[in-house]
Amino acid sequence: MSEIVEVKVVTVTDSDYCARETLYINGKKIMYAGPLWECSEDATLERDMLGPSDFVSLLERFLVEHKGKKVRFLYEAEEDEE
Repeated sequence: MSEIVEVKVVTVTDSDYCARETLYINGKKIMYAGPLWECSEDATLERDMLGPSDFVSLLERFLVEHKGKKVRFLYEAEEDEE
């Protein structure tokens, strides 16, 4: 098991300058955020929406699972191919 935890944020921007971001920890997709118009029900029903309590839970799990390891933060920007 690696002693370095890789935290990567991939941002994809489309031709309308709308961004979508995906968070990966050690290659595993953890969180996605995109424009609400992609799924209007998200705005109304809060389905698949993440908030402060979700972030706190993620951070707590991250600290417990990776205690004592170094963390590498990576940020990648990609253009949407649409």
